[in-house]
Amino acid sequence: MDEEKDNLQEQTSDEKQISPLEDLGKAFSHLSVKFVIWGLILLSITVYFLGGIYVVNPGEQAVVKRFGRVIPVTITEGAHYRLPWPVDSVEKVNVKEVRREGVGTHLPEHEHPFYSPEKIQILTGDENIINVEAIVHYRIKDAARYLYNVNFSSERLIRGVVGSALVKLIGNMAVDDILTIEKLQAQSRILWQAQKALDNYDSGLQITTFNIKAIIPPMEVADAFRDVTTAREDKERMMNQAEGYRNSVIPEARGKAQARLSGAESYRIEVVNEAKGDARKFESILAEYQKNRKIYTEDVTRYRLYLETMEKILPRVRKFVVNSTKKNEKVNLKFISQQ
Repeated sequence: MDEEKDNLQEQTSDEKQISPLEDLGKAFSHLSVKFVIWGLILLSITVYFLGGIYVVNPGEQAVVKRFGRVIPVTITEGAHYRLPWPVDSVEKVNVKEVRREGVGTHLPEHEHPFYSPEKIQILTGDENIINVEAIVHYRIKDAARYLYNVNFSSERLIRGVVGSALVKLIGNMAVDDILTIEKLQAQSRILWQAQKALDNYDSGLQITTFNIKAIIPPMEVADAFRDVTTAREDKERMMNQAEGYRNSVIPEARGKAQARLSGAESYRIEVVNEAKGDARKFESILAEYQKNRKIYTEDVTRYRLYLETMEKILPRVRKFVVNSTKKNEKVNLKFISQQ
């Protein structure tokens, strides 16, 4: 019994001395080392090639560079594949976002402790100096051109081309025109010229809207400019009021004139038709007279026509009955006509 206990104790001590690595080795001892190595290699290759899968979010464009050279393919939203590093690299750009930049003024999103916006002073065509502040909205229309064709930042490029277009256009205009009637047309022309410059640079940027925020004269003549602007606004307001009055009076007068013309035309038609009816009536009477002239004499017909005519005339006039029994009595007709 003692010998059996000693043997069991020796076996237990031997089992305790086996390390975890030895135990793990025994568990996988049936596997070939070559098989394990090839498995790890295949797994690494699979993970490496799966790393080429990438997703382009809605509103974005992706640009793929192969060994540093841009592949000329437009890649839009969705899942795509590229060769993993170091063969291909991908850059994504949001092309739907509308950005804005201030020209001659700074915007809240561009605040910087060491950055102050550059004032744009322009000499107009009539030799007046004005300060111009404008807001530009733009977006990226081609990601590859935006990323690699221009070395300047998009904000700096936008400020430069818009400022150049402002100087070129306003330098040929009178200050009164740019302050009033020509402002909208000037904005459209500046947008067109600035976009033309961006296209010439092949920048991949597109200006969506351009708005002149303010045209500020120098402090020395600011009051005079305000007076001129107020006077022009009053002039425009009075012209608009006069135009409104004109537009209300002329159609009314034309309507009345047309109504009178229509009434006159109706009266003409009525009189003509009545005259034609009387003529036909007389012609029918004449035909009957010629038909029965052997029965009725001419005097009878004349007397009947006379009576019919008097029936129409007498009800319309004043009548005075004079006693004709006295042959020598005279009647003062002037006295009768005054009654």
